[in-house]
Amino acid sequence: MDLRQLKYFVTVAEELSFIRAAERLHMSQPPLSQQIKSLEEELGVELLYRTRREVKLTDAGRVFLCESRDLLERAQAVAHRMRQAAYGEQAVLRVGMATSALFHVLPRLREQLSQRLPGVTLAVSDMNTDEQVRSLVVDKLDLGFIHARPDVRGLARLNVLDDSFALVLPADHPLAGRPGLQLRDVESEPVVAFSREHAPALFDALIASCQHEGFSPRIAHVARHPASVLHMVRQGLGVSIVPRGYADDGLPGLAFHHLPATAGRLRIDAIWRGANPSPALRRVVDEVLREMGHGGSGDTMHDGGVQQDA
Repeated sequence: MDLRQLKYFVTVAEELSFIRAAERLHMSQPPLSQQIKSLEEELGVELLYRTRREVKLTDAGRVFLCESRDLLERAQAVAHRMRQAAYGEQAVLRVGMATSALFHVLPRLREQLSQRLPGVTLAVSDMNTDEQVRSLVVDKLDLGFIHARPDVRGLARLNVLDDSFALVLPADHPLAGRPGLQLRDVESEPVVAFSREHAPALFDALIASCQHEGFSPRIAHVARHPASVLHMVRQGLGVSIVPRGYADDGLPGLAFHHLPATAGRLRIDAIWRGANPSPALRRVVDEVLREMGHGGSGDTMHDGGVQQDA
């Protein structure tokens, strides 16, 4: 039994005439009759009552007609999805993201995908830079979003975000409501820092921002994840410097003060394996990530926006 036989049977069942069905199928009647007979023999049931004057469906034939239509529709849907996949319109991309990219990049990425490539969905993992690079190299990820910029042969990259930082204090801190609060104003405050082991780019940004203002931060506490940092600040353990996008969520119990660009910048790059053959990945890079990177300080090389590590 194959899809062609199902199509033949459905046509005969709809026409209840081998002559009309043969005309509709653009074939002669004898081979059509032979195909239906072969189908009945394979199934071991009679699908049609045949006389010189009429053709009727048996009880088994009526059931088989419903099932055949369903199978043909499903086969057409599968073929359509395969064509979409071949053109990059249907796929699941495995994506790694540095934690801050979940705040800054993921919402924009999902919005752009819903508008441009709604058939492409994401399977997202919160991963540090080293984990993403290793996973990309062994084809366990399709796309990564990182802070650091590893020099790894075969990985391409594109800058998708270049943003500033914010100073975060407990909402009841005496300085929380001061207009024009500067980083230098909290020089003597204990600091909650990101763990350098888990978030080296954010740890280094905090150190660099303070040193740019002429002091070294008094790091009193260390946390691995942004939620932990913010919770510790909310509890009054200290102040911190976080990516500016964290302030957009309006978290209760916290006061955010945006810092000028001179206090440092947050850079997030998209990286992927240049040899990845996925049509969906290529379309995401060309139609979504390049658009997200417009207006930033994106890497440039011969293709106007993508840096290929040699």
